Amino acid sequence: MKKSKRLSILHLYKKALFPYCTITVRSRLKKFGKLSQGDRLIAQPVRGALDIVFNNRKLATLAEVLEVKSDGGFTMLHLKGLTRVRIIGGNSVFSGMYDEIPVTGNDRQERLREELRKKAQELIFLINVDESDKLIHLLNFIVNLHQLTDFVSNYFVLKYPSRFTVFNEIDVEKRGHILLGILDGLIVELKRKSEKEHR
Repeated sequence: MKKSKRLSILHLYKKALFPYCTITVRSRLKKFGKLSQGDRLIAQPVRGALDIVFNNRKLATLAEVLEVKSDGGFTMLHLKGLTRVRIIGGNSVFSGMYDEIPVTGNDRQERLREELRKKAQELIFLINVDESDKLIHLLNFIVNLHQLTDFVSNYFVLKYPSRFTVFNEIDVEKRGHILLGILDGLIVELKRKSEKEHR
């Protein structure tokens, strides 16, 4: 695994930045106001103080800064997730080093990717939002299971406990199967809601 230099850690309270996706967050810490486009940091999802204090070996996302803006006493950071990483020893609360999580693949992933894509498309049709065509196009464009699981998680897994669970599963096949179960639940829920509205 590739070893890193020390980077600032941005704690995302009850949020998760998935690789290949973007997020905008704000912070009062002055050091984040000194960042520039292209800089990198470690974005760590946290549920509370214990995740911050005991962060060694915790999963996080290596992120690239796309934009920095000042907003009153806050710094607004627009970030792009690059890859999952594991925070490694010798860290402080606000800075640390990381190991990159290896990205692997095999033939079984192709079948899982197609199953996940079809399930996500079914959910999009049921939601019927203004961005439906765009989302379906993006789903058809993504050919990597790692990217697809993170894309689907980012857009459709909105409840934090489930979001945190999916983010922390580094085995992409297990992550895909967890997502299929979550999408099945969402589809059943939407169909029931639609049936009630048409009675």
